[in-house]
Amino acid sequence: MTTPRTSPTGTSPTETSPTETSPPGAAEGRLESDYYRFMNFDSAANKEGRRHYLQFFDRGPVLELACGRGEFLALLGEAGLDGYGVDSDEGMVSHGTGQGVRVVLGDALDHLAEQPAASLGGVFCAHFLEHLPAPQVDQVYAETGRVLVPGGTFVAAVPNAACLSVLGYDFWRDPTHVRFYDPLVLSFFADRAGLETIESGGNPNNHAGPPPHLYPPELSDYPMIAEQLGKVITRAQRLYPAPRRRPHRRVGSRAKINRAEGNGAALSRHELWVQLEHLIAMLDRQLQVNQHQFGEMRAAYLRLLGQLYPANEVYLVARKPIPEEDHAEVPDADTPDTDGPDADGPAGQ
Repeated sequence: MTTPRTSPTGTSPTETSPTETSPPGAAEGRLESDYYRFMNFDSAANKEGRRHYLQFFDRGPVLELACGRGEFLALLGEAGLDGYGVDSDEGMVSHGTGQGVRVVLGDALDHLAEQPAASLGGVFCAHFLEHLPAPQVDQVYAETGRVLVPGGTFVAAVPNAACLSVLGYDFWRDPTHVRFYDPLVLSFFADRAGLETIESGGNPNNHAGPPPHLYPPELSDYPMIAEQLGKVITRAQRLYPAPRRRPHRRVGSRAKINRAEGNGAALSRHELWVQLEHLIAMLDRQLQVNQHQFGEMRAAYLRLLGQLYPANEVYLVARKPIPEEDHAEVPDADTPDTDGPDADGPAGQ
């Protein structure tokens, strides 16, 4: 019962073929596989998404609950780990066995309860718990704590309710979903089952990010204009210089008036250039301030997008504690037993 990402083209070479669709009125044993076929979910993309969880398993056998089409089981096989899955959907089981992985048909919780105590090295489930009410999730953790060997690992991946696209749309597309479970709630169930929380977080392999049209455009770096405009003003002053002041000499009253008017015009033109240069400098400073503020707003908006669109999938890694007495060092199988019979003959000789 997994919900993988879709491919960009909406197709997959390993999809269930249309001929495998259950006829109207058939039993509900193929509901999930029929839904996968209808939605054209991409098996290859799902496998890459599950690859992130492979690192948490170092021993077998590993049981995958509600294994779907068996993509994670294929990863376990590639890593040389023994694993098998259980799923209640006949179409999923048929697809998984057709891909060469070991899958049994049955109810995941019933199958888990049937396993002997301390018989599994790991348990994995992805997009299974959200199909169950809380009491059954509690039972999954309790049974998992029972069947794991000391040091065994349980990894559970669920849809991320903190992601806007998952919360507002993706989660509710699946008609079999019941409710969200976040890592904190899963950690609570793990604690009740006697398991230790090792790690939790978002799956980086299942992080589509915000829709592309929500990204803001890049801001251009505008050079400071004061220096450039200062050069323009200098050139303008050379083209239209102020009249030069003539040397003082005794002249008539009319000449004095003309000279004063010329000096006044020169002073007014000079003041005009100074004022214009000051105004341009002010505009330049304001432009730089606005550009910085726009940059801060863009960075804040990108942070907001990151908060609204984190990874689509979150997970919790829990481990069964190893009893204190089991922490004692066990002699290596290749180390000679110094307390046993002597190599040259029976003990005591």
